[in-house]
Amino acid sequence: MVILGNPSAGGALPPPLLPPFWKAIGPALPPGAGTWAARSIAYFEGNDMTASLLVLSAWAAGGVVVTLLASALRARRAQGTP
Repeated sequence: MVILGNPSAGGALPPPLLPPFWKAIGPALPPGAGTWAARSIAYFEGNDMTASLLVLSAWAAGGVVVTLLASALRARRAQGTP
């Protein structure tokens, strides 16, 4: 996540100046969405934050799902059932 997220976040350079690959994946990764949300708050009075908040929410929900699945698998293994 860090290796792909930091160069594509658009923090040092705005998205229009990024190479096509980084510009394409940047908004879908948390660092890019977070950078865009911070930029929207600081410079644009919070306008155009919907996409960033949806991306961050989706990653948070995905993390919760993975954590719950891992917890369920661990509990299942502790009981001795495969």
